Amino acid sequence: KKRNPLIVTGEYMVRALMGIRSVNMTYSTAQGQFLPGFMPQANFMGMSRFNDILAPGVPFILGYADRGFFDRAASNGWLSSDSLLNTPASYNSRTDFSVRSTVEPFPGLRMDVNADRRFLENISSYYIADRNGNFPDSTRNRIINGNFSISIISWGTAFEKITKDNNYVSPTFEAFKRNIVIISERRAEERRKIDPFYDPDTDPITGEPVSGPYKSGYGRTSREVLIPAFMAAYAKKDPDKVSLETFPSASRMMPNWRITFEGLSKFPVVQKVFRSVSLSHQYRSTYQVGSYTTNLYFQPDANGLSSIRDLQNNFIQQYEINVVTINEQFSPMINVDLNWKNNLTTRMEWRKSRTVSLNLTSNQIADARINEVIVGAGYRFDDVRIVLKTGGNQRTLRSDLNLRLDLSIRDNKTIARKLVEDVNQPVVGQKVFTIGTTADYVLSDRFNLQIYADHTMNNPFVANTFPTSNTNFGFSLKFTLAQ
Repeated sequence: KKRNPLIVTGEYMVRALMGIRSVNMTYSTAQGQFLPGFMPQANFMGMSRFNDILAPGVPFILGYADRGFFDRAASNGWLSSDSLLNTPASYNSRTDFSVRSTVEPFPGLRMDVNADRRFLENISSYYIADRNGNFPDSTRNRIINGNFSISIISWGTAFEKITKDNNYVSPTFEAFKRNIVIISERRAEERRKIDPFYDPDTDPITGEPVSGPYKSGYGRTSREVLIPAFMAAYAKKDPDKVSLETFPSASRMMPNWRITFEGLSKFPVVQKVFRSVSLSHQYRSTYQVGSYTTNLYFQPDANGLSSIRDLQNNFIQQYEINVVTINEQFSPMINVDLNWKNNLTTRMEWRKSRTVSLNLTSNQIADARINEVIVGAGYRFDDVRIVLKTGGNQRTLRSDLNLRLDLSIRDNKTIARKLVEDVNQPVVGQKVFTIGTTADYVLSDRFNLQIYADHTMNNPFVANTFPTSNTNFGFSLKFTLAQ
């Protein structure tokens, strides 16, 4: 009798929920303020009455960092009016939010799931008094900078095939170029809802219709267009629904994971041959804004929208961002560790990683990929005797001898994909073949002898470099001072 698939799926979900061992949610924030020229003295509980107002106030001494504290201090007359004071006031804030969970649906299977978001912001501004002792906004020159990262899932585009036969064309990059048109239309539609005088199809300088598929002010090189289009393409999201935020909120965190399975060791058939069998897999992907800073040319209008355009006729964004990156790692994609009953150990591992960086200055994408396969084996010889003759005396050592052989094949390449020129150009890369062996022998409780040898061959990916080969061999003697 066949069972309803929905019931079976529900049973597995209940088992998974029952297997949750721990859930850890962490939210931390760190804030700090530095205000030069602050004149009130610290008397009772760090405060004093200045201009009939208690300065710096109860919230401040309790550790509450208020972004408006500097402006309030200037309006209350707490700051020095010395015009030679040119040290900026600074406010910094760091917010970290992470969720971690350990799940064991059944004995032998362990899943560690995590998601996180990190946001760092620094604000600096000058408070310089004019001749009347006031602090006008025009002298403050407020600068905001920081960095940002959030965990995402970009699995859907990690396994595309890129070869020399198709001129290194990437289907994801082609989707990115198509997304630019869609995001341009979405940006224009949002602006039109707020600004009724905005015409997305007309060039405000010439009065002529905009040429091409892009909307006025949101062209092919607009940062407000490129970042969401990049995210939609490489995270494989719908460009009509992807968030337009440069710094996504915590609600858009996606889980990363590590899975370890040792359940095969429970089967009697496996126990006859192996002492232990372990399988593991790990996935990690993050979206990062390496640094951002205030664009000094940004001037919002009454609606809070950018009113100034750059040389490419795009609206100037609030923040100057040079590079955004998606870093994805399968470390490992799959790892198999086998511990045989005859003292033999074997390991097979496949690693894969990708770093895709969108350079918003040169309007190109650097696509760096690494693919590596590792095969290793080791054997332990028990109670190996070595006879040492020194000064006419003979000494016999008895210890285990551990032999290890590892073979690695790694392929890494970086391709520059230029948006304006529409060129896919390999810039660096190589295929690396490495074979190495080691022998370890414990001479005593404090001495360990290791003999090693390895050979590495590099075959370059581009024509402007040459193949190389390196061989290393030798020995090392380790002495432990304390056990």
